[in-house]
Amino acid sequence: MAIQRILKKKSHHVMWKSGHFYTFKYHAYWNDPKPTIIFMYAFKGIHPNTGRQWRFFQAINLSYVPRAIRKKVVKDWSKTLMRSKNVKFTWRFVKTRYPEIKNAVRRYFYTPTDRISKAKEIPLDDVEAVVVSSWSKDFSRKVKKAMMSKFKKIMRRRKAFKKTGKMPRRKRS
Repeated sequence: MAIQRILKKKSHHVMWKSGHFYTFKYHAYWNDPKPTIIFMYAFKGIHPNTGRQWRFFQAINLSYVPRAIRKKVVKDWSKTLMRSKNVKFTWRFVKTRYPEIKNAVRRYFYTPTDRISKAKEIPLDDVEAVVVSSWSKDFSRKVKKAMMSKFKKIMRRRKAFKKTGKMPRRKRS
């Protein structure tokens, strides 16, 4: 079965819909054990090139968005969602309308089922209160540091190339 992108998915006793706000406990976390997200879509199927199974949600984790931008995006998107319930919050949409949050895209595996628990949709009336209550969680600096370290590596390689005329070998980690 080829990979499918699903905008509405029933999982963990919740109907996940593109563009809606959710919170849950994620047991396979690196930084954020209880993410507050804007759901984009789910992926399901087998990757044609690698043969690997894809079973995950893709979402914007609001904890990775700087606070000032987070408030603006949530307020703007809540208004849009109130006007039209049937919206598609896709990667292309994020890149064009909210480019400042594209680094906050995260994947959450929905199988095995024990990875996600206590999932619930946040009602539109409560979205701002829930997001403001998550003010203590701000992982946006980690994202910035990771981006800067990648940028510095690229700049070092470019500098070495200009000096020698050969592309330096990458270090394996």
